[in-house]
Amino acid sequence: MASALRLRSSSRAAARNRRCLSRGLLFAPTACIFAVDLTKRHARLLAFEGSSLAFYLFSLVVSFALWASLVGVASRARGFARWPVRVLLAALALVLVGSQVYTFQRYQAYVNHRAVLVGTSFLPSIGQQLWFDRWTFARAVLPAFAVALALPFAALKLAPMRARARGWLCLDLALVATLLAAFVSPERGAEQGQSPDVMYLSALGQLARARWDHNETVERLHPGARSPKPVGVLTATPARIRNVIMLITESVRAQSVCIEYEKDCATSPFSNRAAPDRFPLTQMRALDSTTAISLAIMWSGLLPTVSREALHSAPLLWEYAHAAGLGTAYYTSQNLLFGNSGTWLEGSPWTRHVSATMLEPDATYETGADDGKLIDYTLNDIGELREPYFAVVHLSNTHFPYKIDPNDMPFTPQEEATGPGYETELLNRYQDAIYMQDKAVGRFLEAMKRTPRADHTVIVFVSDHGEQMHEKGAVGHTGTLFEPEIRVPFWVAAPQGTLTTSEETKLRELRVEPVTTLDVFPTIMDLLGLWDAPTLVPFKAQIPGQSLLRGGSPAQPVVLTNCSELWACAFKNWGALQGTRKLLAHQGDRGWNCFDLANDPGENRPLDLRQCSDLVPLAERVMGGRPF
Repeated sequence: MASALRLRSSSRAAARNRRCLSRGLLFAPTACIFAVDLTKRHARLLAFEGSSLAFYLFSLVVSFALWASLVGVASRARGFARWPVRVLLAALALVLVGSQVYTFQRYQAYVNHRAVLVGTSFLPSIGQQLWFDRWTFARAVLPAFAVALALPFAALKLAPMRARARGWLCLDLALVATLLAAFVSPERGAEQGQSPDVMYLSALGQLARARWDHNETVERLHPGARSPKPVGVLTATPARIRNVIMLITESVRAQSVCIEYEKDCATSPFSNRAAPDRFPLTQMRALDSTTAISLAIMWSGLLPTVSREALHSAPLLWEYAHAAGLGTAYYTSQNLLFGNSGTWLEGSPWTRHVSATMLEPDATYETGADDGKLIDYTLNDIGELREPYFAVVHLSNTHFPYKIDPNDMPFTPQEEATGPGYETELLNRYQDAIYMQDKAVGRFLEAMKRTPRADHTVIVFVSDHGEQMHEKGAVGHTGTLFEPEIRVPFWVAAPQGTLTTSEETKLRELRVEPVTTLDVFPTIMDLLGLWDAPTLVPFKAQIPGQSLLRGGSPAQPVVLTNCSELWACAFKNWGALQGTRKLLAHQGDRGWNCFDLANDPGENRPLDLRQCSDLVPLAERVMGGRPF
């Protein structure tokens, strides 16, 4: 009898232990999420205090309520609801946790409400990007997916939840947690101040709310239709007739090409050979690393910080050229369906035009149509332009996932994956894409030299922005303002006699001087002979740059930002630049960073902030506060 009692007592104790372990598994999802978050953002989380800390802890409570409720229902022994909830549990783990891990690997930040709002036009683009980076994406999401699949069965084996009423109570609690995550404003806490799973739910909730309210903010995050101010008649006053071709590449950073002629150039050998006498400016910097903002700066001359109204009412280079009676063209392999680009450029006075979907109906959002096809089209068509003319030839294939020629890859091994462990392979793929594109650029330059108009046609080469390759913890662009993302190649190829002696001298003097893309617009206008036109005077009052043919702008402080009323940033990053002094911060930082690019081009040794103290008020005043 005593033995039987001990056996029953031992059995009851074992059952209690199993129930405790089973109930303990309810805490496992949130505990794992917090552990992952702490590993990735420990410095950031430790910096939370006061209301920011309270809001983060609140997000953990919401996270626990959601996951514990779902695990509780999924681990029931009976009932139909357990099966759809198991599927839902795995799906949410895939999206709310796995995709956040992937995003952080690439951008050093999670998807939040800003990122989702900015991405409302990008769903096809995101799909393509994930497909090209599928292996890194799979490695990021599969652990969370596997845990979500296994957890209910582990709890079921230990001690299943049997009470049907309790199961429905759990679903009610999960619904309440979801609503709290979705509709409690994330602005109550710090920037990115929630656990990653709750942050994603919050982002979707804010998007749904913005759509329901018909909030114009959602539409204002992307370029809209322009209504440019009338320019009036412009009279060109050039020393000689010059055609100007603006050759713009995509996502090419200065360090990955030969800006000035090199005898043995491995990265961009074709353009290097085709334009040996070009005028290089090796210290050109964009004020951002976002295509839409970069193009607006170079095509309108305006600062990125002006109002949305100003950015949509400013004439672009084509309007000015058209007002002067010049031929105009826009040849691009960019997909103009991406990010409302076509809407923004609609109505531009081009006399000749082609874009990605006209060259290839199935052109991707990311890499566009084949740059080689664009060059072939341009070479066959540009002779139809009346002279003098202004033409933009806009390339695309060097955007992620970087189009390459599989039969000609000098940089190997290469891989599409962006995650840790693939730094060399990804960089090689990027360089192979530049190499392939450079073939087309070289062919274009050589062909143009053989045309009857060659002796009076000037070509200006520039990239919209650069690209980061893990140098500062991220891949791609728009996420930071470090040098790989903003220092860009720039050179002018001008046949003998097309520039005056003074203009040549000024360009040579600027070879290693720090300049910015604010000076690109005035330089193009100067080459077209329009910079001194009297009609331009009212517009020049809003244009801070100066022609590089006349020495460029003085070394005055300018704001750096990827956050504009033309294009809202998914992840805040701001700064300021004066000469080689640079101030910047990412929303994940705890303060401003100051660098001296002349002595520290790799931005590895932050200076005492007092050495950039005069730049801090400018950055904070213009951008309305701090990004952290």
